[in-house]
Amino acid sequence: MALLRLLQISDLHLGRPFAWLPPDRRELRRRDQQAALEQVVKHAIERDAHAILIPGDLFDTVPVDTSSLTFALRAFAVPSCPPVFISPGNHDPASQDNAAWSARLLQARGTHWPSNVHVFDSPKWTPLPLAGQPGVRIWGRAFLTSSGTMDRPLAASALDMLAQRQPGTVDIAVFHGSREGRCPPSQKITAPFSDAEVEVSPFVYHAVGHYHVRSEIEQEPGSGATSAGVRLAYAGSPIALDYTEPGEHGALEVLMRYNNDSCVVNVETMKLDRRRVLSAQADVTGCVSPEQVDRRILHAFAAAGVGEQDFTKLNMIGRLSPGVRWTAPGADVFARAFHVRWDRGAVRPDYDLDQLRSGEGRTTEERFALELLTQMDGETDSEQRLALERALYYGLDAFRVREVLPQWEEVAE
Repeated sequence: MALLRLLQISDLHLGRPFAWLPPDRRELRRRDQQAALEQVVKHAIERDAHAILIPGDLFDTVPVDTSSLTFALRAFAVPSCPPVFISPGNHDPASQDNAAWSARLLQARGTHWPSNVHVFDSPKWTPLPLAGQPGVRIWGRAFLTSSGTMDRPLAASALDMLAQRQPGTVDIAVFHGSREGRCPPSQKITAPFSDAEVEVSPFVYHAVGHYHVRSEIEQEPGSGATSAGVRLAYAGSPIALDYTEPGEHGALEVLMRYNNDSCVVNVETMKLDRRRVLSAQADVTGCVSPEQVDRRILHAFAAAGVGEQDFTKLNMIGRLSPGVRWTAPGADVFARAFHVRWDRGAVRPDYDLDQLRSGEGRTTEERFALELLTQMDGETDSEQRLALERALYYGLDAFRVREVLPQWEEVAE
């Protein structure tokens, strides 16, 4: 049987501003993006891959910034880089005003894609032969606008050109789209397709982009499909783009073993992101100083395995002693991770509300507390109830601590 080796990477989003990061961290994260693409090319050369497949969103937006475009052009121009097939997605569509793909605009900049890079620029399926591999064709389709499309790429009407496949032909699809029933909350449905359409598709493998988490569709042998093993795969984003993308990130190595009668596809993960997105939870109950709060956080980081290269989402819980003014983590906490986002929305002051409910209203403080508690107990709107709870805590701070500082809000930084 013949062996075909491909590397698949998508949704790199070169040029993303990373505005949610501090300025000194943004450029480091952009370098992580660039390093991921350089690693893919390096691995492709070292492993004698026959091609690199990029099913969309190589760039983050239109227009593409000069720095990102220049980097990508050079990344694929290294000696021995195999053929690269790119299907522009909804973030980097093949529009007339996109300098990334327009030969005219590239020429105006005095540059061009290297000859080994092939960009699909039609919304219809277009085949290109894979050099040195007889019978192997790479099919791609492009987004033309960033608004996306509801056209179904794997509908029978879209695949007329493949209706009469020759025996032994290996047809591989590279496209951007949404697997129905699996769309993450943070992404929109565009170019939808179903598992049933994948099963009867004439393609032996579908390299898909758009979702930032790796997933696959597998097919058992003997089903009548054009291939067995992995029929479709999302590589996911090569690096985590924000805190909604935990887990390992990287590329896929796609291995196809085929002859005139059969094709079996396997994929293996290639880790590219050296940073992880982790979560840690710190209980601040009983802490009597900001320093003690930070020590609890550091213990939580240790328990979660947080390292200095990691993104860390810190959830704080518990009841903080009245008068303890903790507004943000200290330098020791920030030094423990690459970036920390903290949420103290679940932290409450250590006031005994049951005891306040049992008060007789003899003092101004008791009467205030009883009035707010009565309103809270009768409130059915969750937001209004939360506002009343905050008012109660701030009022008690005024009575007992003799100062009011904003710290009982639902705040994430």
